[in-house]
Amino acid sequence: MKLSRLMALTGAGTALLATVLTFQACSSDEESSGSVGGPPARPDAPSTTSTTVKTFAIQELLLGDAPRGGAQSTSAWKKFGYNIDGKVSTKSSSDLCKLPSGASKAVQEDGDTGIDNSFGANILPIILNTAGAEGPAKINEAIVKGDFTIQLTVKGLTDDPKQTNTGLSGYLNPAGKFDENGGAPTFTTADDWPVRPELLSSPSDPASSKIRFDDAYIVNGTWVSGNKSEVQISLVFSGVALDLTVHSAVLTFDHTAPNKADNGTVAGVLDTNELIEGLRKVAGRISTSLCSRSAFDGIAQQIRQASDILADGAQDPGKECNGISVGLGFSALEIGTPTKVAALGDPTEDPCKGGGGDAGSDDAGGDSGSDAGGDAASDATTD
Repeated sequence: MKLSRLMALTGAGTALLATVLTFQACSSDEESSGSVGGPPARPDAPSTTSTTVKTFAIQELLLGDAPRGGAQSTSAWKKFGYNIDGKVSTKSSSDLCKLPSGASKAVQEDGDTGIDNSFGANILPIILNTAGAEGPAKINEAIVKGDFTIQLTVKGLTDDPKQTNTGLSGYLNPAGKFDENGGAPTFTTADDWPVRPELLSSPSDPASSKIRFDDAYIVNGTWVSGNKSEVQISLVFSGVALDLTVHSAVLTFDHTAPNKADNGTVAGVLDTNELIEGLRKVAGRISTSLCSRSAFDGIAQQIRQASDILADGAQDPGKECNGISVGLGFSALEIGTPTKVAALGDPTEDPCKGGGGDAGSDDAGGDSGSDAGGDAASDATTD
């Protein structure tokens, strides 16, 4: 089974893409450098004196199929993300990690100013070819209807569009359905959008998010989440959570008006093995055909061939690439600070249990190599 088939079975990757911002931050000591293609560096500026708290709800999620405010373009991905590894790379670059067997050298090509976004360059086209060009629009239609959103609550902003300060903070919440009776959000401070409980320290307190940014800053109106972090993505398949770690992650937005978070960016690196093994655990809930180890291994091979970086965000010619860089965009509007927590549904039974397929069985390994290799060879180019 090809990766395109997997994405079709997940509703064009909606479960993955709609929740990619839902992460638990664990800060490291690595500073956002402000280098070419990177976010603004931490300023030598006073700590904010503002105690204002604002909550922004994502109104539009940008996957990299089109530039901000523009028509679809196969090169739009080049402007989404950041230069994670500090290099500006091409197909002929020789100072990068070793590509996995069968991978195209085009995988190591960067976007503008060294932006690293193998997800946008190599995985997103498969999603669009399978689900149709309207896939991203459907995701944003669901947001506007109130099916879901991501909320970012920030303390320390002022109304100055050129604000420059340190000492800001924030936290992030995934949100559930806005109104079980079908009402749509207004994306104003009148909205009290319930948050999902999975990443709350206290299940009844929306402000107890584990997804915190305690060293954030703002430069000429651009808010930066702080030092590069390891963050945890929470994806839900049929009520079962899939937790994945994003390495060297950073989140930014431009505070262009008191109620707006524009030109938002989230960038980081997925560990390829963690992604594959995490998906394996929920494979049957994506499709029962994935209970077959051979079918899943074919997909795993294609995911592995999109690896363009080390999982820690570095490059080393002596090591094989084991990470996939990601860059997404967003825009958000201020809503009311949430006071409600959405209900968490019960997980469905794992369809792979009790003869639902050969996933996880050792005797299934005999055909995995032929299936995986066949799909990989047909998709890969090595020029």
